[in-house]
Amino acid sequence: MSRSVAWSLAIRYLKTRRKQFAAFITWVSLLGLALGVLVLTVVVSVMNGFDRELKTRILGTVPHVLVEAVSLADPEIAKIRSLDEVVNAYEFFLGAGMLTRSGAVNPVAIYGIDPEDGGALEAIAASMLEGSLADLAGDGRKIVMGAPLASRLGLFPGDAIALVISEPTASGLRPKIQPFRLAGTFELGAELDYTLVVVDRSDLAVGDLATVGRSGVRLVLTDPMLAESVARNIERSMPELVVDSWTDSYGELFQAVRLEKLMMFLILLMVVAVATFNIVSGQMMVVADKRSDIAILRTMGAEAGTIRLTFLFQGVLISGIGILSGLVLGVLVAYRITDIVGWMKDWFGFGLLDGTYFVEVPVLVLGSDLWIIACLSGVLCLLSAWLPAQRAALMNPIDGLHG
Repeated sequence: MSRSVAWSLAIRYLKTRRKQFAAFITWVSLLGLALGVLVLTVVVSVMNGFDRELKTRILGTVPHVLVEAVSLADPEIAKIRSLDEVVNAYEFFLGAGMLTRSGAVNPVAIYGIDPEDGGALEAIAASMLEGSLADLAGDGRKIVMGAPLASRLGLFPGDAIALVISEPTASGLRPKIQPFRLAGTFELGAELDYTLVVVDRSDLAVGDLATVGRSGVRLVLTDPMLAESVARNIERSMPELVVDSWTDSYGELFQAVRLEKLMMFLILLMVVAVATFNIVSGQMMVVADKRSDIAILRTMGAEAGTIRLTFLFQGVLISGIGILSGLVLGVLVAYRITDIVGWMKDWFGFGLLDGTYFVEVPVLVLGSDLWIIACLSGVLCLLSAWLPAQRAALMNPIDGLHG
């Protein structure tokens, strides 16, 4: 009964106030809370989008797991391919070298694949601008590289290019120059566009490939995020094998992205916390405004708990409206963020994406993130509403009647 009475009083007090300034503070608090939640929702969704794009563009290209010094015919690979996490396996070579043309030199990572299966480089195959990975097969040595790298070197399909690989000898390293022709270009929209070339494994005529890079079997997993655990499991069950995962090369990058997302979340959560402080001041003013009403209710038999619930419900109602409004508007703004960035470019003459690999702002709205934002914001608001409610419950009715 006391809860229904408290709820009715909370709604009534929210609608009618004698002091306009208290009402102004309350609605400013609601607006600030909604704005804080909106910004937090948009930023987290954009960070999720960038994280997804990095994973799609990079993890769709780099080997998930590389088992060195083995081939598909080895019995160990048959056991590995039977793992639930492994989708398929391909012969693969990973090395380093330099491209040179007309005096220009550019260091590159070299992927050696079988053109028939494309080496499971789906991301590159889907990002081809000219030619295809299948063009690597056939007569003559051919190479596929990023379109930005080809542009930097002034290359067009069919042009000649030299690939330099350092080959170890008894007297030291000896550069070996291999002529290639450009068969096609791709554009992932990532740093790999400038640092990666793909060739036919059989065209790397440098003797033992293991001496100039890492040759083995590339595993494609159902989920690239399982690469670390799969690699460690293989090492434990087959200690004679040398196993690497993408986390060895790119783990720090994605860890930095996760850390940046966490720090941005905490910083913007502080903005929400500041907005909740306004709820404290607004509710304190409401309590002071309703001193006589509180005193009358207490003399009529209302318990301290009913008074506490009244102002607590009022604070929760204001907070709930602000949080819900912020979440809804945040999701809407997140899905329209590319248009907003375009308008900003028209107004101010510069784009936030200028100089990046992205043509539009990636967005990924996750229900789990919205739930976390709502819960944390709700807890902060509940704590903020508790202090004024407790003060109202402890108020002496005699002082209220005399006031």
